Amino acid sequence: MSAKSVCFLAESQVGIGALAKTLKPIALGSVDPKVHWVDITYEKPGGLLERLPLPPRLRGTARGFLQTHEGVNSDRFDALLFLTQNPAVLQPHVLKRIPSLLWTDVTPVQLDELAEHYNHPKDDNAIAHRLKHEAVRFAFHSARRCVGWSDWVRRSLLSDYGVPEERTAVIPPGLDLSVWNAGERPPRASGAPLRIIFVGGDFRRKGGNILLDVYRESLRGQVELDLVTKEPVDPEPGVRVHHGLTAGSQALLDLYRKADLFVLPTLADCQPIASLEAMAMGLPVVTTRIAASPECIDHGRSGWLLPPGDARALSERLVSLVKDPSGLPAAGELGLQIVRERFEAKKTVERLLRLAADSASAPLH
Repeated sequence: MSAKSVCFLAESQVGIGALAKTLKPIALGSVDPKVHWVDITYEKPGGLLERLPLPPRLRGTARGFLQTHEGVNSDRFDALLFLTQNPAVLQPHVLKRIPSLLWTDVTPVQLDELAEHYNHPKDDNAIAHRLKHEAVRFAFHSARRCVGWSDWVRRSLLSDYGVPEERTAVIPPGLDLSVWNAGERPPRASGAPLRIIFVGGDFRRKGGNILLDVYRESLRGQVELDLVTKEPVDPEPGVRVHHGLTAGSQALLDLYRKADLFVLPTLADCQPIASLEAMAMGLPVVTTRIAASPECIDHGRSGWLLPPGDARALSERLVSLVKDPSGLPAAGELGLQIVRERFEAKKTVERLLRLAADSASAPLH
């Protein structure tokens, strides 16, 4: 029997939080199944835990445990849907009691592999590392369904955690296309320099410094750069730096509409949400062949995938596009089509809720 009520427990930190904010109103509008939404923030301003002299990570974990516990026990639910697996790991016994679906952009094994670029602390203590791995493995094996944002994640579920293939699936994240809408793009003046937009809060991890070096060495005077970031970067001739722009803000959307090309030479990423946003705005994408990017970009048609950290390859690709930009509009149109077909928020929610509801009748292993 399919579930009639689903509790959606969603982490709300940066990145994941932006997606959760997009999905929340769509999920709460569902009638069958009915959705109860719980934000897992890992903090409660002014709370008792927050006033205790505890290490920040411990305090956050304790708050996450309480938020998850309160959420799953706030009513009788037929199924649970977790974004990501982290809240589920904090309540392992619940996964055996209530049919659950875990949906994630990255597994801990994959995140450890990216630790150098993410400033992600790895456990030097082998015993602690093993215990954490087993706790995550237990959560994955206790869930009725383990769902990756990408096949890159699904492969890790299979190879790193031994999840049976029949209990895995892929459901990509989705964008609100009523917000991410190219609309009317201003006509590009004849002979005007190509406008390139870069969006990355973590400037170095996202490859902003590589793009800036390529601009200085090969593209100055031929293109204009709009750099959207949280980090301090000095503007210079041909380079505009934008701070304080949030996802979906009018100012950011206007920059996308004025651009000809989106470039993100990232060194480490899981799922390239910024690339998807650029595609939704009708822009071709130049990015790196890492993680889930090859599942989003049709190389040579909707964009171009380059080796990470390869400034020469980036320079050659951009110089080529500057010399002949005639193919950019068609590439952007194909990227928009890909987003509409595979990365639309309503479709994502529908697929998640359908699978979570069906998981209620899936047999335990």
